Amino acid sequence: MGGFWWKPPPFIFGFSIFFPYTLFMSSKNSEYKPIVDILIDIFGKYDMHNDYRYQISFDCPVCSHEIKGLDNGDGKGNLEINYKKNVFKCWSCGDTHDTHGSIYKLIKKYGNQKHLKRYELLMPEEVEVLVKPKKEIILPKEFISMSGLSDAFKKTHYYRESIGYLRNRNITDDIIKKFNIGFAYEGLYSNRIIIPSYDQRKKLNYFIARSYLPRTKMKYLNPSVEKETIIFNESLIDWTKKIYLVEGVFDSIFLNNAVPLLGKHLPESLFNKIYDLGCEVTIILDGDAWDNTENLYHKMNCGKLFGKINVVKLPKDKDIADLQGNLTEYKEFKLD
Repeated sequence: MGGFWWKPPPFIFGFSIFFPYTLFMSSKNSEYKPIVDILIDIFGKYDMHNDYRYQISFDCPVCSHEIKGLDNGDGKGNLEINYKKNVFKCWSCGDTHDTHGSIYKLIKKYGNQKHLKRYELLMPEEVEVLVKPKKEIILPKEFISMSGLSDAFKKTHYYRESIGYLRNRNITDDIIKKFNIGFAYEGLYSNRIIIPSYDQRKKLNYFIARSYLPRTKMKYLNPSVEKETIIFNESLIDWTKKIYLVEGVFDSIFLNNAVPLLGKHLPESLFNKIYDLGCEVTIILDGDAWDNTENLYHKMNCGKLFGKINVVKLPKDKDIADLQGNLTEYKEFKLD
């Protein structure tokens, strides 16, 4: 990132009366307006725009949704983008959740194919495919599997707090055993439920760590790896049967053959797998994410997958985990 990523001191922002951060871009950088338009189309309302510095900021989708569980942003504008230098970074989770890099990477992850094609046409010299060595994922050394614990350990308050959280979410011993659910009561991941993910070779490739405390600033603390390459718990998926696409891991454990998106966006690796195999798919996102469901449906319902995509619409205040996977009242259907 070099020296670009810095926060201007307060007095700089004090000049906003004379140099307002708006989308009325000066003639010297109006060539970048199409790129700014793409970013606004993807991330919605911007928090700040300084066209003099070629910089715009939005609420970070990782901080707001994946970590804090907010669907309408947190109002902090931590995701800062410099559209001239083709770089972005989240000031809050950039170092812990890999939310930094090129704009191409950002659009590829959160935009759709039209956004990506438009950006490639506008900035072809900036588009590079960077191959990073994959980090080896290991479970935290403090991880304790909840299966097979001694009666003595089950009497500790550590265990009672963690199992109490799971029971409140209607997670049974069978589910705990199937997904090797565990927890940690000390270290970096203390006071968190940990659910590992294993690839098709049964090798650990990710895990989620969800706080079971009622008040916490960061609900999720997950490994800093590229989620675009992950199919969560692929070892449990039968690709010859119908695939259910859901938002979160706690949704997926209540449905057989369900793959969590770890958000509302379809990773390219997962789409390619489903497309190559021509799988039948049912999309069931949270009830408040119907727009995302429609977009995902139209993105997938093409080529080899045409006619094989279905959706389920849940009430706005419900998700699969709330319903414990009981979807008998909700029918699958296709969109026009």
